[in-house]
Order: sequence, then structure tokens, then C-alpha cells
Amino acid sequence: MAKDISITFMSGPYDGRTLVFQQPEIGEEKVLLIGRREGCDIHLHFDSQSSRIHARLGLQSMPVTASESVDNPFALNFWLEDGNSRNGTFVERDKSPIKGRVSLRPGTLFRVGRTWLRLDVPLSYDESSDEPEL
Repeated sequence: MAKDISITFMSGPYDGRTLVFQQPEIGEEKVLLIGRREGCDIHLHFDSQSSRIHARLGLQSMPVTASESVDNPFALNFWLEDGNSRNGTFVERDKSPIKGRVSLRPGTLFRVGRTWLRLDVPLSYDESSDEPEL
């Protein structure tokens, strides 16, 4: 059973399109590359204001204390880091580009070049049905 996270384009030619990525295994980290370079996980070939590798979005799955109701609990942590881009990476309405690595929460909007993206709420599945839980 795979669990996913998604990133939605909030502007540009892919406005409304959602990219889905598999969550890392518990104790692991996954880093998504964002930029114009061919092969980036989030490819912004259409955005002349984005750098070849403009930013990195990280997701880390950390184990947490188990309880009687949950056997193998985990928490997802998200971070965003500028890749020394020329035009900066921005979060929400902050007019200053991010410095270093910043934490993100699901629902957060961020801008890479001219493209706005949103980190979506992770999807979880009921193991018995493979249908999303509501």
C-alpha cells in the first residue's frame, strides 16, 4: 500500500495540474528537485525565471510513539530550500526570498521563478479498500 503526497501548480500553463509522489518509507527522506533542467521531479521548462535546479523540496517520514489504536505511526515533515537560484524562492506572501531550509506545512503556497505551487495535504488510504479516507 503506497501513500502519496502531491504538489499542485497554482499558475502558469499547468495551472490546476497535480503531480503525485510516493511518500518515503518511515525513517527515510525524499528530495524533489524543482527547476528547468530536464529530469527535475517538478520540471518548469516553461518558466524562464526559474534556474536549472532552482529549489529542493524535502519530505521526511519520522516514526512516532505507537499507541493502542495505531501500530506503526509516523509524522511527515516537509522543508523547502533554494538552490542558489538567481531569482529566489518565496513562501506565501513573504516578499523576501527564503534563506537556507524552511519548514512547510500542507496547504502552503510557494513560488519558484514565476510559478506558484502548493504542497497538498498527504493522501492516506484505508488498507482494506484502497480508497482514500475522508
